[in-house]
Amino acid sequence: MNTSIQICITLLLLCILTCANASAENKTVGVVQGKVINSETGEPVGWASIIIEDLNRSITAHEDGEFILRNIPTGEQMLKTSRLGYESTEKTIRVSEGDTVRVILEIKETIFRSSGIEVIGRHHFNDDPTTQAERVISGRQLRQQLGRTIGETLNDEPGLSQQSMGPAPSRPVLRGLGGERLLILEDGGRTGDLSSTSADHALAIEPMTAEQIELIRGPSALIYGSNAIGGVINVVRGQVPINMPDHVHGSGSFQGESVNSGLSAGATTYGPAGSFAYRVDGSARNAHDISTPSGTLENSDITTYNGSAGASYIRPEGMVGASANFLNTEYGIPGGFVGAHPSGVNIQMNRRNFEVKSEYHLANNWLRRMELDGTYAYYHHRELESGGNVGSEFGVLTSTLNAKAHHNGLFFSRGMIGLRAENRNFASGGSTSTPTTTEQALAGYLYEEAEFDRLDLQAALRYDFRKISPNEESFSNTIGLIRERSFHNYSASLMATYNLSSTLQAGSILMRTFRSPGVEELFSEGPHLAAYSFEVGNPELNEERGIGIDMFTRYGGERAQVQLSVFRNQFQDYIYPVNTGEISLSKLLPIYQYVGENVLMTGAEAGGEIKLFNNISISARASYVRGDIIDRDAPMPVVTFSDHHEPLSMIPPLSGKVDLEYRKNDLTLGASMRVASSQQRTGQFEQPTDGYSIFDTYAQYNFNTGNMLHTVSLTFENITNEEYRMHLSRVREIMPEPGRNVKLLYRMYF
Repeated sequence: MNTSIQICITLLLLCILTCANASAENKTVGVVQGKVINSETGEPVGWASIIIEDLNRSITAHEDGEFILRNIPTGEQMLKTSRLGYESTEKTIRVSEGDTVRVILEIKETIFRSSGIEVIGRHHFNDDPTTQAERVISGRQLRQQLGRTIGETLNDEPGLSQQSMGPAPSRPVLRGLGGERLLILEDGGRTGDLSSTSADHALAIEPMTAEQIELIRGPSALIYGSNAIGGVINVVRGQVPINMPDHVHGSGSFQGESVNSGLSAGATTYGPAGSFAYRVDGSARNAHDISTPSGTLENSDITTYNGSAGASYIRPEGMVGASANFLNTEYGIPGGFVGAHPSGVNIQMNRRNFEVKSEYHLANNWLRRMELDGTYAYYHHRELESGGNVGSEFGVLTSTLNAKAHHNGLFFSRGMIGLRAENRNFASGGSTSTPTTTEQALAGYLYEEAEFDRLDLQAALRYDFRKISPNEESFSNTIGLIRERSFHNYSASLMATYNLSSTLQAGSILMRTFRSPGVEELFSEGPHLAAYSFEVGNPELNEERGIGIDMFTRYGGERAQVQLSVFRNQFQDYIYPVNTGEISLSKLLPIYQYVGENVLMTGAEAGGEIKLFNNISISARASYVRGDIIDRDAPMPVVTFSDHHEPLSMIPPLSGKVDLEYRKNDLTLGASMRVASSQQRTGQFEQPTDGYSIFDTYAQYNFNTGNMLHTVSLTFENITNEEYRMHLSRVREIMPEPGRNVKLLYRMYF
C-alpha cells in the first residue's frame, strides 16, 4: 500500500475514533410518518420524494401519498418534498425520543420542467447542501432523453455537446471543455476508465439503470477534483444503499429504437432484510449499425452488459455497506477516413469495480456526519484490427480512499473537510509503447457555505499532489527523457449569490484550477489505431492552470423562469494534441503531438421557460463558446480576444433547442427543434461544418395498476430525416448523424 493512502487511513481512523467518543450519546431516535397531498385539491400525491437533508436520508411516498421514516435522530429536521410537476417545498419538524411525528406535506402543481424533481422508486438521493447539483436530470426528462450513452443522453442540455467517433465512444463536452476538464463520476466516484484520454475510448457507465444525472459547477465541484473548471457530471445509481426502505421496491425498463434496430432492457430491485438493505441491478444493450440519410455507418454497433449488487448494514447512527459491479462492452469504430482501417476497429472493454462505504452521524455540535469510502477498479481495453490482431491494449488498476467530515460552522453555516488518496497502475501493449507507470496522488480540500440575509456564499480550497513514475527511466530520440515527474498546486473557488427579490437573483463564480498532465500526454509514443493517429507525448509538459469567471442571473416567477450566464476561462499550458500535418511513414497515420499552449475561452448560455396557458409551456435554451490560442507571454487573466489569435480546434458552434409542451394530469405531449449554426472558426487541419435544424416530437403517459406505476415514452427524432453533421464528431468526414428514429421506452416501478 502506498504512503499517501496510509496517511489518509491513519488520519481518518483518528477522526472517526475521536468523533465516536464525542457522540456516544447519539442513540435517541423517533419516527416521522406522513402524507403528501396536492395543496389545491387535497388529493394524495404518490411517488413523491421526501428528503432529510442533514441526514442524507430519503424515501419515496407510496401511491396513496403515505410514507414513514424510522430511526430519525431527535431534534429539528428539515423535510424537503420533490415531485416532477410540483414545486419543491421545505418544512421543519421536531422529532422527540420514542415518539411518532405525524405531518402533512402540501405541494403545488406547476408545468415548469425545472420546478421539481421526480423521484420514483429511489432509495438514495444525495441532496446534502454541500453537494447540491446545479441541474438534475431525472424522471420524465431522463426517460425522454435516454440514449445509448451518457453523452447522447445529455447532448441537448444547455452548454453541453458530445464528442464522438461513432455512437459508442460518445463523451459530454461542457462549454467547449471535455476530457479531464469535465469530470464524469458514478455515484460520486471516478470510473477508472480511459474515456478522458482519447475520443475512441467509451465511458464505462451504462445510462439504462441511472436514477438521475447531476451537473455540479462552482466551489462544490472542487470536492471531486482540482481540474473541474468545466464542472462535474455525476451519474447516480445508488449501488451502495444508504437508506433503509420500508419494503421491496424496484423498476424494470425496456427500450427499442429503429435507427439501429437497437434493443435494451434493465431492472433494479432493493429492499430491507432485518438491519440490512440490499440493491441489485442489471442491464443489457444490443444495437446494430446506425442508419443515416446518406447510408449505413458501418462498424458502429454496440453490445453492452452491466450489473451491480450491493448491501448495507444500517442503524440510526450510520451505515456501512459494499457493492460490486461489472461492465462488458464491445463496440465498433467506423473506418473510411484519413489513417483509418477500411473496415474500422473493434474495441473490447471490461471494467470491474468494488466499493466499501460508511457513514456515521454525530450529536456533536460541530461535526454532523463522517463518511469513509474506498474503491478498487480493474479496467481492461483491447483494440482489434479487422483481421483480429490486437492493435492496442490498455490495463489500469485504480485504488482510492476518500474521507469526508460534514460540519456546522461558526462564521460559515456549514461545510465539509475531506481527504482523497489514489494509487493507479497503468500498462499498455500491442503496438503502443507508453511505458508501464505508477501514479500516486493525495489531495485535501475544504468547502464552506454561509448565509447573510440576502447574500449566499460558497467557497472551496483544495491542494493536490501527484507523482507519475515510469517503471524505469529511459531516453527516446523522439520525445526525450522518460522519467519520474511530480506536480502539486492549489485550486480555489468562490461563489456569491445575491437575492435581489423573492424571484430574482444574481451571482458570480470565480475559480482557479490545476491539472497535472496524464501518462499518455507525457510518455506516449506510437500508433493508436482506433484513434487513427500516431501519438507523441511530451515529458517536459508543465501543469495546466486555469482561471475562470462565471456571472449569472436567474428569474423564477409563477409564469416564467429565465437564466442567463456569461463566462470566461483562461488557461496557461492548456494541454492538448496538435495535428502536426505530418504522416507517420511506418503506419500511415497522422502525427499528433501533445503541447501546452495559452488558451482563452469565452461564451454565454441562456435559457427560459414560459407558461403560455394552464397546460402549455414553451422553453428555449442556447449556448455559445469561442476558443483561441493566445500569446504565451500574455498575462492572466487580462488578455482579450483578437482577430489575430489562432482558433482552438474542436469547439462547438452556437447551438440551442426550443420545446413546446402540453401536459395535463399524466399525459405529456411535446415538439422540439434542435438548431446549430455553422462553425467556420476552425483550427489548423480542421474542416468547417454547416448549420442545421432538426425536428423531434415526443409523448409520455403514466398510469397506475395496484401498487405499480407504469410510464410509456414515445419519441420521434429527426422526423424529416435531415442530413446534418455535428462539429465534434470525427465521423462527420464520412457520414452524417443518424436519420429518422423512433424510440419507445417502457418503465415500470413498484
